[in-house]
Amino acid sequence: MTEPSGKTLYIVVTGAALTRRADAAVAAARDRDWQPAVIATPAAESWLPRTELEAANVPLLTDHRQPNDAKRLPSADAVLLAPATFNTINKLATGIADNYAMSVLCEALSTRVRTVLVPFVSTRLAGHPAWLASLAVLRYAGVTLVDPRTGATNIEEPIQSGTGDAVADQFDWNWPLSQLA
Repeated sequence: MTEPSGKTLYIVVTGAALTRRADAAVAAARDRDWQPAVIATPAAESWLPRTELEAANVPLLTDHRQPNDAKRLPSADAVLLAPATFNTINKLATGIADNYAMSVLCEALSTRVRTVLVPFVSTRLAGHPAWLASLAVLRYAGVTLVDPRTGATNIEEPIQSGTGDAVADQFDWNWPLSQLA
């Protein structure tokens, strides 16, 4: 691994199976010369591989800082939202910043920080009318979508309900990271 270049990558994780592999995202990001930080939504808490993240010595943030506390991270050069759940995609598209991770994501869109997301949405939810509208808004904002099954970009196909664990097990973190180069 090369010395960090100073490029800061926020890896935002949510409540879905791919979050169990957040430590692999950190390792892959470091291999690509990023300084990663993991930011978790409240729903991600039970999915986080905390022991592995602690061993990787990566910042892990879940809440806003206190008013008199200093900033905990440098500004992001890029943001990776993986997995991007139905709830998170819709909140981001409509600008709902109701927790720290959502605030980070909304700020990234507002300031045009390079953002890649990996939709991790089941067929059961993707039929909702908000799904395609939210993806359209995010594309308009410059977000790149990466298929969690193949690494293809700008897809809108959901994953088959009940296959989340299998998709997460086969996921290659280099797919979304290659879109940040």
